[in-house]
Amino acid sequence: MFTLLLTVALSSNPSAAPSQLTAPAISLFAQDPEGKKEGMDEDKSDEEKLDPKKVEAAVEALKEAFEKGSEVADRLEAIEAALAYPHEDIAKAMAKGLKDKEHEVVLTTIVALARLKHPAAMKELVNAYKRERAIKKDDVLFAATLKSIGSYGDPDNIDLLSDDLFQNTSKNVIRARIFGLGKTRSVEAAKELMTIMSSSGHKYVNPHMDEINLSLSILTGADEGKSRNRWVTWWNANKRTLKITEEPQEIDRKSQSKWDQYWDLEPKKKDERKKKDKREKPDEE
Repeated sequence: MFTLLLTVALSSNPSAAPSQLTAPAISLFAQDPEGKKEGMDEDKSDEEKLDPKKVEAAVEALKEAFEKGSEVADRLEAIEAALAYPHEDIAKAMAKGLKDKEHEVVLTTIVALARLKHPAAMKELVNAYKRERAIKKDDVLFAATLKSIGSYGDPDNIDLLSDDLFQNTSKNVIRARIFGLGKTRSVEAAKELMTIMSSSGHKYVNPHMDEINLSLSILTGADEGKSRNRWVTWWNANKRTLKITEEPQEIDRKSQSKWDQYWDLEPKKKDERKKKDKREKPDEE
């Protein structure tokens, strides 16, 4: 059976969640337990190192699974098996699940395209955002799509993530946009968050200041809480010299836990790392 866990946060109003969502909560971006994927060199993840025959077989399995009259379980199993091969052909074949009639298959495909971690998979997600009206009409699928796109952290998606941010009133959709910007490590993403904060009405921004503050903290290392005035003051003082580091900034443990939980990241073991560094670098005499 298909074991890909789905972790898209449902609406805070349980009755608003589609009844057809029968899969367990998605574990978006779960890591391969051995740190590598079948068919790939342990230390090389580019598609050139994949076995072409295995990729072709996985593509054919996906095509067969999506044939008319196939069982849902077969589609789900083919999607999970294909995750072992991050390849453009896999992304294109997998994307057929975005048009599936079964809600569970569509949701699973959205998450799988995030887990595939391939530019072609991100492109399919962006295309779905632009073209699949059924996805935008379903808050669960829409939030999952935005979260999956945001997981790539691609600056090219800043406009997409911030587009009419408060038009949809679903908290999960709005959070996916804000956290997606927070995962995009660029000054432009921080600037966009500040623009959203300063130019939108209080009634729209205030309910989401926790998410905005967390995203800005992850990007910049600053923490001005839920005060828009403090953030604007900080921004005006730092925007000309601001540089976004490649790695996320260190933040308080509670906020880090919230961020990690949303993105399904391994929690940082700072204390253990410091102890290890101390052992490797003893104090100088």
